[in-house]
Amino acid sequence: MTKGVQITLILVGAVMVTCLLLVAGGCVGLRTVAYAVTQVVDSDPIMVSEVSGSIVDFALPAGFGNGYVAQVAGYSLVSYMAEDEHTHIYLIQAPPSLKLDRSALEQQANQAVGSNDWNDVTVVERQPCNIRGDETVLVVSEGINHDGNRYRSASAIFAGNEGLALVNISGPTVNWDQEMVDTFMASLH
Repeated sequence: MTKGVQITLILVGAVMVTCLLLVAGGCVGLRTVAYAVTQVVDSDPIMVSEVSGSIVDFALPAGFGNGYVAQVAGYSLVSYMAEDEHTHIYLIQAPPSLKLDRSALEQQANQAVGSNDWNDVTVVERQPCNIRGDETVLVVSEGINHDGNRYRSASAIFAGNEGLALVNISGPTVNWDQEMVDTFMASLH
């Protein structure tokens, strides 16, 4: 066997070992991520109720099922999905230890329109609203989601029970129920 063939075989072997290590590492990495997600996301109704109550009290609209909750780095997120499996309600609260400037956060949220998985997102309406006795603005946006469907989103920032919070309702434009949105927003207390 010539020296050139030996070098080639060594290089091919090294590449194969490297590929195997990358695949094995990827499997371990994915498994670790999956484990971390299962430890962060919880669908226990008692936990969902406790976390949602720490954000804000509300009346969940008819047709929305049990929620999911995630708590990471002091942030709390509660998510509810409608029976159509496309309409969602999200409640997110920042940790009280963060001294967030509400107006700066609202400005960042407005700038974020168009920088997510949606395409051609535009603000279609800004509605004054009152959440927990606090005047705020419900920002209604429309865009195309990653599946190519028209979606609508309504978001508002408010003072939650334990920190600055955001409510977001999103769903397909064809099924948009503004009355449900208005009723839910009015129920936040």
